[in-house]
Amino acid sequence: MAPAVQRVLQFAVEYQWWLYGLLGLLLLFYLRRAIVARQEGLRSIFKLEQEQARGRYSRSVVVMLVLLGVAAIVFGLTNFLGPALSRPPEPTPKVTGGPLSEPTLTSTPPLPTITPTATATKPLPTRLVPTPTSLAVTPTPLVRPAACADPNARLTSPGVNQAVRGSVQLRGTANIADFQYYKIEVAAGAEPVDQVWSVVGELHYTPLDSGVLETFNSDAYPPGIYTLRLVVVNKTGNYPEPCRVTVAVQR
Repeated sequence: MAPAVQRVLQFAVEYQWWLYGLLGLLLLFYLRRAIVARQEGLRSIFKLEQEQARGRYSRSVVVMLVLLGVAAIVFGLTNFLGPALSRPPEPTPKVTGGPLSEPTLTSTPPLPTITPTATATKPLPTRLVPTPTSLAVTPTPLVRPAACADPNARLTSPGVNQAVRGSVQLRGTANIADFQYYKIEVAAGAEPVDQVWSVVGELHYTPLDSGVLETFNSDAYPPGIYTLRLVVVNKTGNYPEPCRVTVAVQR
């Protein structure tokens, strides 16, 4: 057994009850969070708030499944592989002398040494590889401003097809008539479906003119193409067409 694996098994065996206790507390926390999100989604009358509650409920369920999987791994390590740590090593068999006499070694005359004769070889002709005169250039997508239907609900930064890294400030305007709140949502791909949108940060109940709407932590997402959209809701629950921006998350 490798030393690193043996150390992991030793740690799991010695601290298994602490690990079970910690996993149990985390499981209770996310169970309560899932129940609260479920109740909020049932009580809410707005579709956007229901989507946010469903998102919290789904994430809590996924975390609980991961915690149960970790608990199963700890159980398997401590109950199936753990006993192998306390098992004594098997003794090495020893060869003892018997009544048989040792064999007599007969010397064999050495074989004659064959000296290779150097043979002149004709050098192969050198093959010239043509050098390419030009390299193929991959076109870079053109970064352009977002095309927003309502100037009072628009994203100004980042631009469409812009590459982003780390924490990115999302700037723009969210100040429609009878303003109630606004939010930023994100989904994977350039043309995502409505069922995969998730809220970035939280809901904002203060209108904003030409400022930082939200901060997008791109390190929390795998590299790839994502679509950000700004949704500004009025007091009747309606909203203009969301302003969308497609960005490329890089490392």
